[in-house]
Amino acid sequence: MPSFRTLLSNALLPLCVAWAMAQTPPARVSTSAVCSSELVALRTNDGVRLQGIVFHAAKPRRSALLLVHGYGGAFYSAYFGKLGEAAAQAGYDTLALNMRDHDAGPKKSSFDDNQTDIATGAAYLRKLGHKRLVLLGQSMGTNRVLYYQAASGDPDIAATVLVSGPGDLFEWNVWQFGKEKAQASVDEALNRQRVGRNEELMLVDLGPIGWALYTPRYLLSMRGPDRRSNPYTNLAKVKNPILIVQGGADKLIAPDIGKKLQTASGPTAVLANIAGAEHGFDGHESPLIEKILGWLNTLAP
Repeated sequence: MPSFRTLLSNALLPLCVAWAMAQTPPARVSTSAVCSSELVALRTNDGVRLQGIVFHAAKPRRSALLLVHGYGGAFYSAYFGKLGEAAAQAGYDTLALNMRDHDAGPKKSSFDDNQTDIATGAAYLRKLGHKRLVLLGQSMGTNRVLYYQAASGDPDIAATVLVSGPGDLFEWNVWQFGKEKAQASVDEALNRQRVGRNEELMLVDLGPIGWALYTPRYLLSMRGPDRRSNPYTNLAKVKNPILIVQGGADKLIAPDIGKKLQTASGPTAVLANIAGAEHGFDGHESPLIEKILGWLNTLAP
């Protein structure tokens, strides 16, 4: 369960961000002697406004990082702030960006829409002058960044970091509930879709995460028979170096997922396990950040 401090932070941060984003232009705030941060609002090609924060390095490297959150997350959640500042201090401009289905609330978009969201963040970093990009996905964000690469074939991705990846999302439901119940929610969504109720909200049990409202369109894009969120399929199209990081105390995902992702990635993928860390790495941010930046330094991106 999240701590009271985490709950309070998650409640207040969106209000602070909303206020800050209303200011024109957004102010750049000094975070240290070697980096600064700035709130940004980006517009996707299909007209969706995405908020984020960019950490600017004083002397930027060629490569920049794009951080993509998971289910129910946002650019200000988990370890993103600490990683963004540490990466900027190491010379990497870093953008943490909201996907259009960020935070809690009803989920109506398609998983495929996140390809457009990530492309928007990548375009912003290219405008800053970066020709090489590193994609980092947290939790379901791992599925997002892998699908983006498989679908877009973006040649500028220099490396990929997968943190707390859940694996295939339908298989995750089977692991939580058994195959019969997992298939029942998919069948319900398919039935609603067939009779023209694709945008109607349905109540979905997410086990340890709680209950949520999904449209059939959203659910089927992640768990349906034609889902494009399967990381093992998408990994076959990713050719850049891959780092996979799992928490040793992560109870939200099956314990063999990290190894399965590594096997699907190929022999050059690096798998790291951080003892005692849970799904969001709360309290274990420092070893996670050290692992990520240390690995990137071996690539000299």
